[in-house]
Amino acid sequence: MKKILVTGAYGYIGSHTVKKLAEYGYKVYSLDISRSTNNISKYVEKELDFDIRVPNFYGEYDAVIHLAGLLDVAESVLKPWDYVNSNIIGTKNVLENFKTDNFIFASTAAAFEPLSSPYAQTKIMCESLIREHAKEKETNYTIFRFFNIAGNNGEFSQIGKATHLIRIAAETAAGIRPHMYLYGTDYDTRDGTCIRDFIHVMDLVEGIIKAIDNPKNTKYECLASGHGSTCREVIDTMKKVSKIDFKVIETGRREGDPVTSLIPPDEKKSDFVQCKLTLEDMCLSAYITELFNRKNLGGVG
Repeated sequence: MKKILVTGAYGYIGSHTVKKLAEYGYKVYSLDISRSTNNISKYVEKELDFDIRVPNFYGEYDAVIHLAGLLDVAESVLKPWDYVNSNIIGTKNVLENFKTDNFIFASTAAAFEPLSSPYAQTKIMCESLIREHAKEKETNYTIFRFFNIAGNNGEFSQIGKATHLIRIAAETAAGIRPHMYLYGTDYDTRDGTCIRDFIHVMDLVEGIIKAIDNPKNTKYECLASGHGSTCREVIDTMKKVSKIDFKVIETGRREGDPVTSLIPPDEKKSDFVQCKLTLEDMCLSAYITELFNRKNLGGVG
């Protein structure tokens, strides 16, 4: 039975990954400096509390799935050194202190626009560190560039303050928010709103797990659905699955929003991706979760 370490295990992607690994029979070890409402304890052999920014840990695993790190683009502009310490130094420490022949890394589609934010720049530097380390140590790796992830498995959910379009729409449909904003309706797209490639978290997790036995050793792999939906289409889909015609306030463009977030024309979707779940599935699972949150946790104002 293979021993798998998942860093950032209590996060949104981490918790879904841990549960699925356990279901597949892997022996899962988790690492996170904090806990969340996504309680993964019953799915892991051992929980580690190391801070990856401080290199005082050691372990040996068949594969390391490195999901830990900071990921708020706007915050990275205000606190770039926090992102250097968590993302770059943290990744360096994980590479050097956990022995493995297979390192699987969560990068981002934002890396296709390296000047967009310190967050994107730190992820690009991490990718370079991983490739150089694998070359030096003659080990395997897979670097995944994640696109827009949504949905849940019915047990776990996105944590923290909602910043994601689908989650915000779900909160509005569930009555947690009185309304939501649609930023920018005059873009050169099919309906004037931004376009994003959305992938269900469970399809993404399946792709990650495939890399355990089949490391790619490529520059990077795009984990995406391969097609885009406009912001207006997402909102319309949420209204359809929730059967709630919630209030949407159309307003001007938001600074920093790219017109599109899609796989570049000269790139391709990873062979590991087999999208079985649709935009409707993502919206419905998010809506059901927010209905539960409203009933049990109260609204957010």
